[in-house]
Amino acid sequence: MSERSVALYPPEFGEAPLSLAFREAWIEWRETWEGIAGLSNAGNEQVERMAEATILVVRRLWRAAFASVGASSSSQVKAMVYAFVALVDERLLFDEWPGRTAWQPRPLEARLYGSRTAGERLPRAIHKLLKERAPASRDLANVYLQCLILGFYGGLRSDRGRVLHTRWRHALFTFAWQREPAATEVISSLARPTRASPLRLPLRRALPDGVRLSLAICALLLLLSLAGHWMWRDIQSELTPLLHLVSLDEAQ
Repeated sequence: MSERSVALYPPEFGEAPLSLAFREAWIEWRETWEGIAGLSNAGNEQVERMAEATILVVRRLWRAAFASVGASSSSQVKAMVYAFVALVDERLLFDEWPGRTAWQPRPLEARLYGSRTAGERLPRAIHKLLKERAPASRDLANVYLQCLILGFYGGLRSDRGRVLHTRWRHALFTFAWQREPAATEVISSLARPTRASPLRLPLRRALPDGVRLSLAICALLLLLSLAGHWMWRDIQSELTPLLHLVSLDEAQ
């Protein structure tokens, strides 16, 4: 178990083998996608490379999850793997990348399951899980939560569907974690990419170095001028009586 997994799922969450396997597969797939999607050509070769690499990730996900939970939870493993396939297709069909158009005739679901119904099937599965709320399905609920956070909408792209999407995220979190979300950072932490994103500070307008140096010199000169002025006033106040006496001497 990686350090980021321990930090992501604290002990009070309980066992989360499906969630961990899902997350690790997502991280692996994102790295693959970023490498292939960055290629300039959008031909069939690129699409086939994406398909082959993604299928390998799916197979490793299946093996890792099944080894963690065993045959007793095979139905949840199947549901988790299908959710992963649905999420990957959602990103490849709707995100901007050179092979998006070429991916549409044969998405991943069609290659692995011979169907194209994830947009309706996965929302039905989420609805059923939330309706039943079986204690043993909390880990799978957290998988579905990750799917929604990472960009799966399916048939929920309408205004009404997006409202339901938000409600389901909240309901899945409450059921999986057995508490209300304390802050948006808790949910958004599930969607962290592979590598930590650079900290983005608020934009501040900075002056060029030359301008800042000139202003610093001007400020220093002004400060010296003010100091000299005050020193001259002190000296003048001390000399005034003496100058007055000299003037009287000269007058006599």
